[in-house]
Amino acid sequence: MNDHIAVKNAINAFYSGAGLNLTFKGSVNEKVAQVFGEMIIATQQCSDALNWVPRPTGGKATISWIVKHFTKSSLRQISTKQSLTCAKEVVRNYKTKIQLAAMGI
Repeated sequence: MNDHIAVKNAINAFYSGAGLNLTFKGSVNEKVAQVFGEMIIATQQCSDALNWVPRPTGGKATISWIVKHFTKSSLRQISTKQSLTCAKEVVRNYKTKIQLAAMGI
């Protein structure tokens, strides 16, 4: 599987775990990976559902970091264990930021 598809799958699993009918359709780049990493960290602060995910080395998530830590089994775990209220708030707060990142802005 292509790394960019794996990143899209991780983002979409996160959206699904939040109980939202959203699909990330933007282009995947390092800025998108960084924003998604921020979303994971924000969710860890209000829910224990993602505490198993280690912090990115160097502070910023990368495409390779997402691919390494978000396997198919972990994507299933996200969709079943996330706090819906917490994750919905994180998605709402980062929705525009990740869309802008996908456009390279």
